[in-house]
Amino acid sequence: MATPGDVGLGCYVYGVVPADLVLPKDLKGVAGQAVSLIPYGDVAAVTSLMDSDRTMAGRDDLMAHSRVLDAVAAVGPVLPIRFGSVMQDRDAVKTNLLEPDQDRFHAMLDDVAGQSQFVVRARYDERQVLTEVVAENAEIARLRAATRDAPDDSSYGDRVRLGELVARALEAKSAEDGRNLLTELERHAAAVNIREGAGVDRLLDVALLVEDSKRAEFEQAVEKLAEAFAGRATLKLIGPTAPYDFVAAGE
Repeated sequence: MATPGDVGLGCYVYGVVPADLVLPKDLKGVAGQAVSLIPYGDVAAVTSLMDSDRTMAGRDDLMAHSRVLDAVAAVGPVLPIRFGSVMQDRDAVKTNLLEPDQDRFHAMLDDVAGQSQFVVRARYDERQVLTEVVAENAEIARLRAATRDAPDDSSYGDRVRLGELVARALEAKSAEDGRNLLTELERHAAAVNIREGAGVDRLLDVALLVEDSKRAEFEQAVEKLAEAFAGRATLKLIGPTAPYDFVAAGE
């Protein structure tokens, strides 16, 4: 049986877990390789065999990496390691990754134990929110009516002004609605990380660390928010997953 350290084979590393964690049965990782643990003291690395000459194939490998971490997160705490991390052999995993930071990893694992990450993405219904902006702002309504059928050359200044006013109104509306969403979500989370984004329809993109004991309460809160924003925005709940936004090993 081939092992890390054989010619051309190394260890692909997914994350760090408690040494006594039991992996999900028959878990497969990048390139369909079996996933196993390399322990050191009270922590362990989640690994699989990797051809050292193999080029990471992109989306399929990234998805495999995430599937392993999320499967592990379902059974215990895990500290994700950056996608594409390959080490020479088992000894290198122990001496270069686990040994120097064993105490730090142990503390980090304690911090995230019993918690999972969720992501809430809220997107406006663009047509509806623009209708609201026009209805709420008399100057926008006037300029919209004035430029609707006017030649582009003669109405250029009004069109620029209209665009500026709409952009400001959308920014203000998004900020208010986003604050309202976030205030409610924060009540059910141990930590939050607001993600950057762009686009007229973007309302909120936030990662939340939620205690497992409060998961049902959190999911119910998201459902109520989705109902409250129905017709104006859609909310998408992603998770539970590994705590990618909150902790990472090997950084």
